Amino acid sequence: MGNFNIKSVLLGIGIGIIITATVSIIYVSGRDPMKELTKQQIINQAEKYGMVNAPVLQDDTASESTTIFKVQTSEEK
Repeated sequence: MGNFNIKSVLLGIGIGIIITATVSIIYVSGRDPMKELTKQQIINQAEKYGMVNAPVLQDDTASESTTIFKVQTSEEK
């Protein structure tokens, strides 16, 4: 049992990687992580990580205004 063939070991590792990748793809394919979050939850998480609301920008070509986030640096605080 101490005599391993390197081809057999590499084949086993390769098959393990393929099986793991296939199972992961099947598990993750049916989930949408953003589906479960509300807009307020996303804003709360952004504020927790130091992002703040920037002023509402109005573009001449846009039909509605857009709110963006910017990162607040330590000099701005």
